[in-house]
Amino acid sequence: MRLYTLGHGIITDTLIMHGLVRIISANNIIDGTVTREGIRYVIDINAEKISAKVDFLDTLLRETKLYTQNEKVRSAYKYLSKIDASNINIPYYENWISYLSEGIEKLDINEFLSFDHRDKLKEGRVKSKKLIALPLPLSFIYGKYFQDSYEVEDKPYSVCLNCYVLSTLGLIFGTSIIFNINKDKKTVNLITIGPSDKMKIVDVLVIQRLLEKKPLYFKNDLPILASLLYILSLGETLYALDENIEAIVWRLTKSGNSQRASFPITINIKDLLDKISTIKYHFPEFPRFIDECLINDEDGIVALNDLAFYLIYGGDSYGVLRKISRIVIKSQGECNYNVAKLSKALERM
Repeated sequence: MRLYTLGHGIITDTLIMHGLVRIISANNIIDGTVTREGIRYVIDINAEKISAKVDFLDTLLRETKLYTQNEKVRSAYKYLSKIDASNINIPYYENWISYLSEGIEKLDINEFLSFDHRDKLKEGRVKSKKLIALPLPLSFIYGKYFQDSYEVEDKPYSVCLNCYVLSTLGLIFGTSIIFNINKDKKTVNLITIGPSDKMKIVDVLVIQRLLEKKPLYFKNDLPILASLLYILSLGETLYALDENIEAIVWRLTKSGNSQRASFPITINIKDLLDKISTIKYHFPEFPRFIDECLINDEDGIVALNDLAFYLIYGGDSYGVLRKISRIVIKSQGECNYNVAKLSKALERM
């Protein structure tokens, strides 16, 4: 059996891929592969059919039926908390839950057996009562307006209900979310990961174990690269993977009535994961060091982002270590970590 994502864009297709893999695994199928073809993914499994009647979708459907506008209740939900944290268009939340609830009940996986599904349903930049406009967390450019021939047109990027639900599932199970709220400004960093070539389904599920955690709120606004380094440093789950894998990172911002999305950054993280592994070998306390010494300090956030930039792109390791050392010194004994271990790790790399 072969399933396709539909060419909506690298973010939306990666989210749909994660949603499909999650449903496939809930059918007790883990023997198969996911192959990246441009912005699309092709999923091959040893099965004649799969069912959308699975336990986790029943739980998610119950959450949508119990929907409440109370913020404290929303953030406590097992699954819907990811939607709540990522959404910067507050009035739209109720519509999102309504579409998700309807879509779970009508979900048809067979629609993803067709490579030209998108063309058949005429999904894309259209105004259609049969299709649904994608919210920004499920992509990055698919807002209501776009510019064509020097004119701004009111044509949202719209998809069918099945694509809407599967991309939402990818947000829940295949995306890490770090957010910050300061007065009337909300920023959200979203990170999803997929194969850059070919990967076993069981390995995609390993990636989801890292990404499916509840959203993380920090009082300081983390830059994109700092968010990526933080998420990849949390556990050991990805270090055993031999395949080339890519992280796709994008950022949403709401300030007053203005909403915007940054262009996504795509990074091959195989080498970065090796470097993080080396750091944690020489400096096992590295994740705790980030939490206790860097995340809650504005200068520490800058230092963490500089470290991430150095690990990904190279540069001046001495300058990075000097910034980090200053954070430790000014902490007046509250940050009791031996930064020399980090220096040793960088030398070994």
